[in-house]
Amino acid sequence: MTLIREVIEKKSLQELITVQSGAPLVEAAGLMARWNVGALLVLEDDAVVGIVSERDFVRTVAALGRPFSGVMVNDIMSRAVRLIPGDLTVENCMALMTHLRLRHLPVEEDGEVIGIISLGDLVKETISEQSFLIEQLEAYISRSANA
Repeated sequence: MTLIREVIEKKSLQELITVQSGAPLVEAAGLMARWNVGALLVLEDDAVVGIVSERDFVRTVAALGRPFSGVMVNDIMSRAVRLIPGDLTVENCMALMTHLRLRHLPVEEDGEVIGIISLGDLVKETISEQSFLIEQLEAYISRSANA
């Protein structure tokens, strides 16, 4: 079983992308576009105080009925941040994300956030594991048939 810390270690982006809570929302959108990420951790004085995601942007624009100029990150961020441990399995994390209806979760090790895991990361890892298992089974069947 693959652990979440292993998935984080495989990600191409190893830098944790964050935004300050008082930053304009347009700055957060720019960071998300630049780094091609779907969520940012929100900080105040180096402490995690929230998370802001693409979903938050869409809901804000829909609620305001206009672009988000003048809106700050702390106006729309989710303040209840659920940190998960790096030793959680991919399967357990996927079940938790499904239950909580979340697409992004920050991962913590030894009191420090080491990354953000997305539902897409978990799907990619699950497909990789299944492909490996299929290859192993095919090789076993092929050896057994030739024996």
